[in-house]
Amino acid sequence: MKQFSILILGLFVGLFVSCKKDTYTFDGKAQKGPFVIGSNITINELNTKLKQTGNSFTASIVSDDGSFSFDNIELKSNLVLLTATGFYFSEVYGNLSNATLSLQAIVDLKNKDVVNVNVLTHVIKGRIETLVAKGKSFQEANKQAQAEFLSFLGVNESFTTDFSSLDISKKEDYNAVLLAFSIILQKYTEVINEQASLTAELTELLSQLAHDFETDGEISNTKLIDTLLSNISQLNLTTIRQHIEDRYTALGMNVSIPNFEKYIGKFQEKHSKNLYTDFTYPASAPPYPETSEDVLKNLLFLDDTLYEAGAYSLAAIVPLNKTLTIKVIGAIGTDILVTPPFSGWDYVDNSSDGFTLHSQRQNALMSMLVHLQKPGSSAIIEYYENSTTTPTFTKTIRWE
Repeated sequence: MKQFSILILGLFVGLFVSCKKDTYTFDGKAQKGPFVIGSNITINELNTKLKQTGNSFTASIVSDDGSFSFDNIELKSNLVLLTATGFYFSEVYGNLSNATLSLQAIVDLKNKDVVNVNVLTHVIKGRIETLVAKGKSFQEANKQAQAEFLSFLGVNESFTTDFSSLDISKKEDYNAVLLAFSIILQKYTEVINEQASLTAELTELLSQLAHDFETDGEISNTKLIDTLLSNISQLNLTTIRQHIEDRYTALGMNVSIPNFEKYIGKFQEKHSKNLYTDFTYPASAPPYPETSEDVLKNLLFLDDTLYEAGAYSLAAIVPLNKTLTIKVIGAIGTDILVTPPFSGWDYVDNSSDGFTLHSQRQNALMSMLVHLQKPGSSAIIEYYENSTTTPTFTKTIRWE
């Protein structure tokens, strides 16, 4: 009878221990760009095999910087799946998405007071599940998946910061990696009819990347890599940085946007089949490289100075980690008609003295359309390669 009583007591204690719950309180942010107020956050409790236990909690994002919080939630396990669903701010376009996006993160809540959901936590989720299914602990699987994906991105630095701690509004390099990846996922297009499906295409691309990555920790599908490189070739990086800064300023936040441009360059350096080592001014180029293959003579081609009145491109390719400024001087009034869009160029109107172009792309064509008008006119073109204070080249052009 005594042994039976001890057995019952042991079962009771075991049941009590197995049902013991801990409370967790933490803040977080959901970011592609920042998710907007009213977006939903769901927590699903996971066991050590990363299977859902059926215990869940929900919350809403409380501000347009993507912030959310959970207070004193009771869980048997410290492992959870977070899912954020809602509209987000597009860094590429400078406006809100036209459809909702869902992002996920598997995290260990133990000793954490900040837990974020972003595109990096989302794309490694399947890889973590695969490694845990093969016998690794969550901590081992998470560390390995993060290292593997950083390698894919061309990041050689040793970052110990967990992906769920990254924040695109903070200046450190590891946050720049997140912002760089977020930016290259979204293509840019001037075609209005193509913009309606951007979020759907983003969802598909994220799913394809995650699926390819989960089996062996590599992205072997060259079409996916080419898609990311194509996206990069159409981005206007100075404009994107301005979009992000303007968004946070509008939210009343003083932030330091990290150097995402460096890590976009690292991705190109690892995966681009053709890396330009010199500043390039092709003899001809399409004035609208995103939407047209038709080419025009390039006014920046160094060997030509005499032209006829008519349509031309202003085109150049800048090597990685370099900059280019072009000054067109003396184009008074309507001597030169400038027509947007300015693909890869940051255009500055200098009024009656001409205009200035600053590069926004690296290792990708920048081009725009101009019309030379009023035959008999002339202008000076100055080339400032890599932030020189005096022109690297100068030429005077005339048109008859």
